[in-house]
Amino acid sequence: MRYGYSILMFCFAGGILLYAALVAPGNVDLIRRRHAMKIDNPKAYAKQFAKVLALVSLSPLSSGIVGLLLDIERHPFPPVVTLIAVFVLCVWRGVRIMDSVS
Repeated sequence: MRYGYSILMFCFAGGILLYAALVAPGNVDLIRRRHAMKIDNPKAYAKQFAKVLALVSLSPLSSGIVGLLLDIERHPFPPVVTLIAVFVLCVWRGVRIMDSVS
């Protein structure tokens, strides 16, 4: 199970990208809790939301790549640190992207 972590991270990234691809054409109905905020332009909101999802999928993708490059049994922390650090950066950037349509 040497590459188990990387495979799991690639599956998570693929799942998030699949969800982003389903939302991207403007399917605002696939966004949960959309009723909690007032959305002026639902199609533009869905497109921006899909961009943020695609951006956030970089976090498990980069962590999976680091897990492949390093021996996870000897160095278990760099992939996890990469996951958390890239996730924080992506969410920070995603909040700035979503401010333009909210």
